[in-house]
Amino acid sequence: MKLQLRFPASAENAVDHAQLAVEAAWEEGGVDLDYSPGSLELADAQIEAMREEGLTGEDVAEALFVLGCYLGEVMARALGGRWVPTARSPLADVSPWPMVVVLRNGSAWDAIGKAYKRLELGDSEYLPAFLGLAARSLSSG
Repeated sequence: MKLQLRFPASAENAVDHAQLAVEAAWEEGGVDLDYSPGSLELADAQIEAMREEGLTGEDVAEALFVLGCYLGEVMARALGGRWVPTARSPLADVSPWPMVVVLRNGSAWDAIGKAYKRLELGDSEYLPAFLGLAARSLSSG
């Protein structure tokens, strides 16, 4: 899949990609993505709307990428994580995406991949639940 991204797909640019999701949500539907955990409901609803329209990951690749970065940035801010190159994370041999979020306990989370899975698989990949799972990993580990 060839993405047409405004910024290079790197950990250093993840916040810029997330901000594109914020701007697009506001411009296209008056949706206020404010980086709060609660705003993941709105991001999830955006992906569900794409799903209901019958769009594929190829059709909306860039939108899913920036929404995945938004998810990851919410996780990083809420849970004290940071974006790192996937190759330098525990997901190096798992995720095809160039960056993931690593939390302070060392666990790595593929937020971009989660956005694509949400479109493909539906409600079982609910974005707020992904944040909840990551939060529980901090308290259990």
